[in-house]
Amino acid sequence: MVTVQAQAESKATSQDDELRRLRAQVEELSRQVHDLNGIKARLTQENFELHRQVQELDSNNAALAKARAQLQQQLDDAKARLEEESRVSTSHCC
Repeated sequence: MVTVQAQAESKATSQDDELRRLRAQVEELSRQVHDLNGIKARLTQENFELHRQVQELDSNNAALAKARAQLQQQLDDAKARLEEESRVSTSHCC
């Protein structure tokens, strides 16, 4: 009878130790989940900000392309006027 009781107490102690170990693991995993959720939230915010910056850069790039096209057109117009003036002055000269 003593051995059965000793075995039961030993098994109960072993199960208590296992329960403490599992609770510690659950606490550690809960801390890790909390930390990871914080990291996820920070990365989500950073991603949102970077996306906004990319959109702003795309918009600026489009505005610069439009300005470049306008300047190119003005340059082409100025060249055409100079060529015309050169032809007119050449034809009047000789």
